[in-house]
Amino acid sequence: MAKQRPAKQPSGDDPRVNPQFDEDQLEESIEVSGVALVVWAARLSLFFLIQSAIMLASYAYYGFGTDPSHFGPGFRLDPIHASINLVWGLIGSVVGFFMPRYSIAFVLAVAVFYTLFAGFGTFTSDHFGMRLDFVDNALNWLLALTAWSIGIYALWQASLRADPPGASGA
Repeated sequence: MAKQRPAKQPSGDDPRVNPQFDEDQLEESIEVSGVALVVWAARLSLFFLIQSAIMLASYAYYGFGTDPSHFGPGFRLDPIHASINLVWGLIGSVVGFFMPRYSIAFVLAVAVFYTLFAGFGTFTSDHFGMRLDFVDNALNWLLALTAWSIGIYALWQASLRADPPGASGA
């Protein structure tokens, strides 16, 4: 015969049992259990780190004069573009995994950089020595707009936590 376990009793921290339980404690416990979207965005820059490391290793093996169109989809970066992605991927990986408190600043910095980067690639003939085509420009604009969206959303959420509704002294 199987033994029946007694029903689990609610703890004293449960708001159903203890009416003195502070709502701030409940919200704090929920926040700790999850990871913010902006931190995940910073962690996703690990893709740039891996992609650019593969590309730079390929260029070191095949020669830096190799045409990027000889590489597969997603890997058609010239050495300068791969170096830029390496730097942003390294910074983002460090921020996302080891210093998540700087994730908002990192994502907004990426948004500013890639907005300028995409703008130069789209609206000028000077690409700083890089071979940018329509797909590169479109992906840079997509990256910039996504980073702006996530960064502004994270700032908005941070301002709501800092100044909860109804907490003004007026």
